Amino acid sequence: MNRLNKIKDDSDLKKMLDELKDQIFAQKTVVSENMELFFSNKPKYVVFLSFSDGNSRAYVTKGIGNSVEVSWKNAVDLMKKKIKETEINPIWIKADIVRKIKAYQYQEFIRYISEIKINYFREGISLDNMFNISFLEQEVNSNVFIYDVKDSYQKKKHLVWKNINYYLKRNTGNKYQFDENSIAYIYTFTTLGFFHDGMKCYPLCSEGHEVGRRSIEKVDEALLRDIISNASNFLSNQIDETGKFCYGYFPCFDKIVPHYNILRHASTTYSMLEAYEFNKDPKLKDSIKRALEYLMNEGIELFKDDDENNIAFVIERLEKGDAEIKLGANAAAILAFAKYTRVFHDEKYIPIMQNLAEGIRFCQDDQEGSFVHILNVPDLSVKEKYRIIYYDGEAAFALMRLYDIDKNERWINTVEKAFEHFIKNDYWKHSDHWLSYCSYELMKYKPEQRNIAFNLRNASGILDFCLTRETTYPTLLELLMATYCMIDKLKRENVFLETLESFDYSKFIDAIEHRVKHQLNGLFFPEVAMYFKAPGKILWSFFIRHHSFRARIDDNEHNISGYCSYLHNRLKANEIPIGGDNGN
Repeated sequence: MNRLNKIKDDSDLKKMLDELKDQIFAQKTVVSENMELFFSNKPKYVVFLSFSDGNSRAYVTKGIGNSVEVSWKNAVDLMKKKIKETEINPIWIKADIVRKIKAYQYQEFIRYISEIKINYFREGISLDNMFNISFLEQEVNSNVFIYDVKDSYQKKKHLVWKNINYYLKRNTGNKYQFDENSIAYIYTFTTLGFFHDGMKCYPLCSEGHEVGRRSIEKVDEALLRDIISNASNFLSNQIDETGKFCYGYFPCFDKIVPHYNILRHASTTYSMLEAYEFNKDPKLKDSIKRALEYLMNEGIELFKDDDENNIAFVIERLEKGDAEIKLGANAAAILAFAKYTRVFHDEKYIPIMQNLAEGIRFCQDDQEGSFVHILNVPDLSVKEKYRIIYYDGEAAFALMRLYDIDKNERWINTVEKAFEHFIKNDYWKHSDHWLSYCSYELMKYKPEQRNIAFNLRNASGILDFCLTRETTYPTLLELLMATYCMIDKLKRENVFLETLESFDYSKFIDAIEHRVKHQLNGLFFPEVAMYFKAPGKILWSFFIRHHSFRARIDDNEHNISGYCSYLHNRLKANEIPIGGDNGN
């Protein structure tokens, strides 16, 4: 699934085009009425062909004619001419036929796109009513044709004419310089599309947030295994010989995400270990070990507490030689080392985990149970008592995972004290996935109704959000699956079922299934990746659309973790209905 297929000769290209042609020709009756409405007495058809060698941004040709057949031939002729000019070897081809068209006066169009979240405009645009200068939605977004105006007084976007003109010249050779003064109307359009990867022709989604990616009726085990393996392989490829990650990409123009974050280094490695449990990939195993050694050798330092005991902290290196200690980084490191211990049955990291856990305890207020989030280096003074809510739950969760290994009561006592603080201060309102993870782990050893109720409240408050949120937001699935695991355990043990009486379980399951499918809209399938500058670098990675399609290591981490949990605990497990017999 993740290999780049090579077109051997012209017969392969012909086969791909013939299969795509059959699909496009079959759409004539679907699109003809709208074409007649727009073009009046002389309806025209508009066909786009996008093609890429897998390593460089796709070229796009189009054909316009009085019939689908003529439009197709015109697009293919231009495609073959471009292949000859560029000497590229296309391995991916995508075909689109225009389905619906709408006209806007220029300023009306600006008002329209200004109400849409950045990069969530999902239509193509034409600068003229005959589609001579027109672009697919994927071209518009991957080349940053639309951008926010930096104006604090109004919500407004604009067209980036510099990018449009540059792309036009690269794609078609057109050297005319367009600007807003040369355009009276903008025509938006949608398409019906199909994608061929050299082996198979895929119908593409044409509506909603799924536009432009392959249609998937059911997310089954085989698909999830492929996605997990490919996304973890992407992460493996980002690790150099020293064990350090390439932190991520802004793929529109192939820019590397600057800076580094050792916390995310650790938590990403944790997700790779989750993936390894499924695929046992030796390359992934080697990458994991290098990443953990980098964390151990480059990220952690030992200190002494007031009683001269060893405590350890993960050090976040900042710009200009500064450094700080993040509570969440200690937690992420413990999670990664603990997962390694379980997966490989190797106890070599237990001593450093215990030192890191003492670092977490060092950050806890003995009276109220809260944690300090940020310390100064090297004096361990408080830099920021609070920075981000996720550190608290992550720290408690990490201590539970260490407790599961060494059964040291110090760790679970620290977690119980923290949960007193979380419950007292209604931390469930934050809908933090780490708190769901932790409350589930705590429930295994301390099956108390208040901890169970906390977990349920943490999930119940976000169900509508999960069902309606347009962003892929992968931690939502992690949170839901942690609650799912807890409920499943309660059902299997037939305990505390009364706590579930007011919980909307049906809506909860709907939210899980929706997020599982919706998160695919943040995956660089080939048909999505091909429009970016260096598709081979980002293929099968996950991205954040509203952050310039950023593909950072932690963006992949959270998707992998959520999908691993779903695959292991829902698809592969036999669910017991609420109130059902657990078989004991």
